[in-house]
Amino acid sequence: MNIKDECLDTLKGLGYTETEARFLYIAGTHSGYFTAQQYLDFAGVKRGYRSDALSRKLLFKKHASTQIYRKNAHVYHLFSRKIYSAIGKENIRNRRNHEIQFIKARLLALDFILANQRHHYFETEQDKVHYFSEALGVEKNALPIKLYLGTRNPSITSRYFVDKFPMFLPTITGSPVINFTYIAPEVDNLAAFVTHLQNYLPLFRNLQQFNFLFLSSCESFFPKARATFSSLVKRPLEMPSVAEISRYFRVRKLWESKQFAALETQDIEFLNEATHRFTSERVQQGYKSWAKGELPSAMLASFFSDLNRQRRVGFDTYLVRRQRFLAPGIAA
Repeated sequence: MNIKDECLDTLKGLGYTETEARFLYIAGTHSGYFTAQQYLDFAGVKRGYRSDALSRKLLFKKHASTQIYRKNAHVYHLFSRKIYSAIGKENIRNRRNHEIQFIKARLLALDFILANQRHHYFETEQDKVHYFSEALGVEKNALPIKLYLGTRNPSITSRYFVDKFPMFLPTITGSPVINFTYIAPEVDNLAAFVTHLQNYLPLFRNLQQFNFLFLSSCESFFPKARATFSSLVKRPLEMPSVAEISRYFRVRKLWESKQFAALETQDIEFLNEATHRFTSERVQQGYKSWAKGELPSAMLASFFSDLNRQRRVGFDTYLVRRQRFLAPGIAA
């Protein structure tokens, strides 16, 4: 994570220490909200008078407000234009007040980022758009977009990556691979996750390689999330191997020629899945040529010789700390 020295100097000029300035930069850029425990973990100190100095400064200077939730959990909201001007993000939407679900998602995002500071994070919508459209040459119409109608006039504003989930390039040697994340809401189903993946599919189709991290405080979501991602993204996008294509051709021909006795249950199940996976024009044209005898089985490997450059899609899960509150409460 790269933090400009001038931003830290400006924050320190407002009365904050080096550690406090670094934390405010990260919290303001990626969340807008934070808890006292998140600052304690970041600073590596225990709760006490010195550790409470940041919250006292923020409230005294009117740079932040605080809300008390159930179990006496304090959540601080950085809203001051001075703070965001100091970090070069005066117009960022993190300054605004938000609903509880948004706040919880931002706190989970901040937990992840604080625990993984070594990565290079895309901090703004403009950073993300520039990376995909300029660095990777992806057309803007393939980026996830949401249109907003003006309240005072009928103008329409286009906004990209409105979910604001962390997106980063890992700081490793070699060619970095873009990493997307999704923060799961605390609900019983993953309907919102499905919608999110559908919104990102046009962008995913334009990438040769990427990784996806599913973040949640509920570990029970992980198996279903993995299956959902595999079904909607991984299997449709990754090119099949030559062996899979060869089997698909053989089983499909047996099915179409009604040689059902030659098929086993697992063949039928494979064909069912492959029919949805192998929809590319390349594979379909290859099958037609193969079925006519124009493409011998021995030539399949050379016909699909570029499969060693197939798209690679990674998926993993990450358990984040569960927040100690569920709904607004009253201070004790």
